[in-house]
Parts: sequence; structure tokens; C-alpha cells
Amino acid sequence: MPERSTPLTVALVAIAFTAMSGLDRTVPGARAQTSSPVATEAHPEGGPRVDADLESMQGGRVLLARERGRRVVVLFYEDRPHIEDNSAFKGEVQRFVVDNHLDDRVVCFGVANLGDVGATPRMLVRGLIRPIAERWGVDILLDWEGALRRPPFSFRTDAANVALIDREGRIAYRFTDTVDASARRAFFQALRRAIAPTR
Repeated sequence: MPERSTPLTVALVAIAFTAMSGLDRTVPGARAQTSSPVATEAHPEGGPRVDADLESMQGGRVLLARERGRRVVVLFYEDRPHIEDNSAFKGEVQRFVVDNHLDDRVVCFGVANLGDVGATPRMLVRGLIRPIAERWGVDILLDWEGALRRPPFSFRTDAANVALIDREGRIAYRFTDTVDASARRAFFQALRRAIAPTR
């Protein structure tokens, strides 16, 4: 017989959903953002090397810098209200990697923006995220402190964000909002440049 939800369980789930979909998520030190799409093209001549040390839904922690010199990193950074904004685009990126046998050159991560979950038990939050990780078949990293909302990433908290980090560890492309045809073309151009053999 299925276990019935207790009032406490229902209350905790409601708190988690409320906390994960709050509107005011500005982090001290984060740059002011506009509501329009934000795109950043490749910076082959420089730009800071970026890194983050985040908990993995697959266990342990992921240090993005470990991929330097090996693989391009694609990040989908979202809070709960925006996890579906770029569903079709995420599927297209996954198919591109699989169909072109690029697992050794490209790795994709979902990153959950959890800087505002407050006192919600982390075990409960992980339980809400697990079905999403299983659905997409990619590792989801957990940004409990909102670290990627601060420079140099400066991801927005009220929108879907996509970023591409090249093998040197620099942000080669960033886009905030729902990916349209123009943003899609720019992303794949940046990805092809990033995975091209070095001379």
C-alpha cells in the first residue's frame, strides 16, 4: 500500500517550491541585470579563467577546472521557474554531442540555482531535483550559495542561462533568456570553434 503524505511532508514540499521560485534573488556583489537577452561571444584573446566547486547529484563534488585542456563545458544554469525554458535546445545540444561522438570533447551540466532555498532541508531539495536529473540523463550540480550568480559568471537568477567554457577554462559564449534561432546559431558556432583541433 502506498505511503500517505503527512501534513509535514506536504508543508515541506510547499516550502521548497516557494523558496525555489522566489522573485527577489539578488546576491550582494552581483551585477545588475536587464530583462533583455544577454549574449557574450567568444573571447579567444583572453578573459578570466573561470572555476566552480559544486556538489554533484551523482555524488561527490565537481571542480570545473578539472576539465581544462580536456573538454569544453556547457552549463545550463536555472532556477525552478525556468527549467523548461530551453528544453528543446538542451535536447538538441545533447543529440549533437551524442550523434557526433563528442563525449571525449564536450561535457554538459545542469546547474541548479539554489542560493535562495533558505532553511529548506537539503535532502528534500535533492529529492525534488533527482527526477529532473534522471529525465535529462546529465549530472546536475547544486549551487547552494549562488556562487555562479557572481562575477565572472554573473548568471541571472530570474531566467535560464547557457554558457560554454572552452578548453582553456574561459567563457566562450553566454546567453540569458529563452534561446531563439539567432542565439542557437551563435552557440553552435562557438561550440564548433571551441572543439576544433588546436594547431
